[in-house]
Amino acid sequence: MPKSVTFSACLGAALMCGTALASAETINLRMGSGHPIGLLAYTESAHEWFAPELKKRIEERTDHTVNIQELHSGQVAKVTEVLEATRDGILDIGFISLIFEPSNGYLQTFTLFLPFNSPDAKAVTKAAKATFEKFPEMHTVFETEHNQKYLGGSCLENYGLGTNFAWTELEELEGHKIAGAGTNLDWIVGATAVASNLNEAYQSIQSGVYEGYISASAWWHTFKLNEVAPHFTKTDFGAQYLNAVTINKQTWDRLPEDVQEILTEMGEEWADVTAEVCAKNDAEGLETLRELGVEVTEISPEAKVAWATALKDFPNRMAGELNSRGFKGSEVLNFYIEQIEAEGHEWPHRYAID
Repeated sequence: MPKSVTFSACLGAALMCGTALASAETINLRMGSGHPIGLLAYTESAHEWFAPELKKRIEERTDHTVNIQELHSGQVAKVTEVLEATRDGILDIGFISLIFEPSNGYLQTFTLFLPFNSPDAKAVTKAAKATFEKFPEMHTVFETEHNQKYLGGSCLENYGLGTNFAWTELEELEGHKIAGAGTNLDWIVGATAVASNLNEAYQSIQSGVYEGYISASAWWHTFKLNEVAPHFTKTDFGAQYLNAVTINKQTWDRLPEDVQEILTEMGEEWADVTAEVCAKNDAEGLETLRELGVEVTEISPEAKVAWATALKDFPNRMAGELNSRGFKGSEVLNFYIEQIEAEGHEWPHRYAID
């Protein structure tokens, strides 16, 4: 009987793999994401913490050894394909950026519906985790509809606005073209919104397709956007809870219970580990931009209030859209608002959700 079993290769032979595992000494796991390692907090924590810590805990606390093959940066799945790759067993463990799953992860990206959320990644993580616990359908859907088990979620850094022009007042954005990805296009007020992604941003700004991009400060230099747009404004659109780590259901079912327990605890811890990375990246990102000669400014309280007030109907509209799709949209957003306020967040405009 074989001493090693590769779970991702066993979709068509579940019974055989289950038998092999009984005496297997080595577990082989393929895990990955669509983004490069290190450019975003969730892939940084996946590579620097999750993969080595999983191997360490399994080999220290069980009789098993583990080989982990990491497949990031679209090696087997683009950012739009990770959920499907994990569903199909191409990846055993997937790190999913749910902003690229507008249909399958619409409810789970609810923090995007609340612009000027807290910039504190740790507070957002705590409030979002409480929301997922309050509404378990937000994570059980991965198992019931996508053939994978949800292990945990995590944040992205506080969103700001990088531009190739200076501005201080909201009305100064009029006549300019600002890009974003997905839902955050609705945050753009005054300027013309352009759909794009960070991989396209450098060339698009350089060639004049648009003049700015909604981005975290760390991404502005990791994607070298400071070279073509030397202005960054700390707008505090907020940290966003947009990522998930999941495991293919057949892989999960074949794992020994002691390994399942380790994966469960690590999925829970991943959120807080990534929040620490987000906080570090936020602080270091702004400082790095200053060192690179970028003009770093902070939006004035008056401009922040004006921008949030201009978006006052957006959260309620998105709650209504969630409700129309059969989700508890209003309940989820109201619960989260209460949770983040309990963490000390004060909204520049307090949204009302019907």
